[in-house]
Amino acid sequence: MDHEQAAEDVGAATSVSQEHAERAGRRRRTAVCVIFAVVALGAVVVAVSGRGVFARWARQRASRQIAVGAIRAAQHWLAWSAWLDSADGEADLMRAVCFRHLHAFDHWASALESARRKNVPAERIEREVRLGRIQQGMLSPGDELQIGAMIEAGASVHEVVPAFVHGYLARERPEMAATLLGAWAADSPDDAFLLYMQGLHWRWLGEPPRAEAELRRALAGAPGHELARTTLAEMLEQQDRLAEALEQYAELATRLPDSEAANLGLVRLLRKTGRHQAARAVLRSLESRGVPSPGLLVEAGQIDFDLGNLRAAQRHFARAGLDRTADFDTLTAAAAALALDEKTTEAEQILTRLDAMLDRMTRMYDLRVRLTFRPNDQGSAEALRRLSSPPDPNSHPPSRANSARRDGTEVTELYAEHCAACHGVTGDGKGRAARYLFPKPRDLRTGNTRLASTDNAVPTAEDIESVIQRGMPGTSMRSFEDLGQRERSLLAEEVLRMQADGMREQLLAAWKSQGETVEDDELEDAIAICTTPGDAVALPPIGRADPRSIQRRKDVYFKLGCDNCHGDDGTGCFDTPLFDEKGNLAPPRDLVHEPFKGGLAPESIYLRLSLGMPGTPHPAAGNLDEASLVDLVHYCLAISKEPKRIRTEYERAQVARRAYRALLNETSAIDGDDPP
Repeated sequence: MDHEQAAEDVGAATSVSQEHAERAGRRRRTAVCVIFAVVALGAVVVAVSGRGVFARWARQRASRQIAVGAIRAAQHWLAWSAWLDSADGEADLMRAVCFRHLHAFDHWASALESARRKNVPAERIEREVRLGRIQQGMLSPGDELQIGAMIEAGASVHEVVPAFVHGYLARERPEMAATLLGAWAADSPDDAFLLYMQGLHWRWLGEPPRAEAELRRALAGAPGHELARTTLAEMLEQQDRLAEALEQYAELATRLPDSEAANLGLVRLLRKTGRHQAARAVLRSLESRGVPSPGLLVEAGQIDFDLGNLRAAQRHFARAGLDRTADFDTLTAAAAALALDEKTTEAEQILTRLDAMLDRMTRMYDLRVRLTFRPNDQGSAEALRRLSSPPDPNSHPPSRANSARRDGTEVTELYAEHCAACHGVTGDGKGRAARYLFPKPRDLRTGNTRLASTDNAVPTAEDIESVIQRGMPGTSMRSFEDLGQRERSLLAEEVLRMQADGMREQLLAAWKSQGETVEDDELEDAIAICTTPGDAVALPPIGRADPRSIQRRKDVYFKLGCDNCHGDDGTGCFDTPLFDEKGNLAPPRDLVHEPFKGGLAPESIYLRLSLGMPGTPHPAAGNLDEASLVDLVHYCLAISKEPKRIRTEYERAQVARRAYRALLNETSAIDGDDPP
């Protein structure tokens, strides 16, 4: 049965990739037929009228494609025009327009230079240069007066107006963009490109519902509008509507099978939704077409990181050129992969860069706020201009790598190498990699230990060693079974020392808040009482489950209220957020599909039920009689299925955030306010 379920899971994971491949194949076959028809027609036209006539016809087709946002389709027609009449620079000038719509200004400049060499009239080249400058926000006084003149001189409204709208938004003048769009709408209210630009305008204004409505209207009239579809997919992804975003990227990749951007979007969404096999299938298809691009290598690295293949992830990220990228998500995953693989020096170097990037973004935000209220503040404007310049990826503060305690002892070296990146130099759970992980690393000083075996829930050294060896499934805490027994014992002792230090701080703070003083020996006695493990919990013989007692075991599950968090079927209730002792989101475990944090050994499950998981919402059930606890152990094992679902960092965070948003919506409804 498990093999059948695994086969079903594999089939479901690859269905999107197969469907995409089939649709792309059909479109390729259709395209081939169209190409043959065009070639045949072209041969007739060329024979009758010459190559120049057909080249002009191809450019007209390209112009119509630009008007409906099918930029890459336009580029194909322009390639035909250039092939038929290589000396004519008109195709190069139109290629520049396409690159401008795609914001690919390096290619835009090259296409313009080619048009200039082929003697395209200087005034037409100058007009496109001006539009490119305007689109990037470099408007000059009086530029808006040229809109009508440009259109009258032969420029298309689809070339001119979008450039000005982009420019006004870049200069934070949305009212001018709205005026221009209103004038366009008065003439052509259903124009697909207009609807796309209105969607961009609403998105800039922070009105996602209105932006989405305009983009969907554009696609209803022009399904091939790749700019509108790409923007809609990006918006849906930003709103965590991943299934809908995946549909848009799949459609985009099917319509544009040769577009790396479309296919990378598809791969990214397949990865984010946990369909790693399907994502890899698409990646293999792309890699077979040539040398892997940096984007492909980054996605391959992200997939390997999600699946725990840390070394493979590092190789992909290194090949992608981390020293040349400023992409936050890529650097985050690369740093986490290095930190989890105990390469703390390299991880710290990347994390230092990320800190600098965050500081820069915060500073830019503060300056923009200041300029909103003091627009004539020249000092702030100049500081913002400097910060807005692309930073040199190779210039960043020196690394503070391996800044953990270095007193020369073996245990501090072990902790610094294996633990500090996540749990922090002092064990406070605030390591440099902690901000990028979900759930957050444990505070080893003041946090409760989740897995213990004693009647007072204080862990023994053996309890800590067990966690180090096994890891903590469902978190970023991997297994350290490759460490020797002595190394694990030393690390367990270090964790217990940190717990004692944390208890000392808490007790001193409590006495100080009450205005009391305490003698050293009294303090040490209190610490010993709080940190000394109790007696080991007596484990009854659990034995094999009796299939005939399934209903009795299920009754215990509901009687104890397990369904309130884990759901009627054990798959979890995620509509109500739960929080741990530190206020972090702590979603309940899916007992059916997810791995158990303490493992599937019956004895471990018995301890979790009897003692609870200190510091989490999972309560102890010590008042339940021994026989009922054993029944509950058997029920948990009975509903657990293989293979286990291993959620990525992203997926774990999204599950928790959905519950949190549900709480915010419910609270806002009660208060009569709109949810934030």
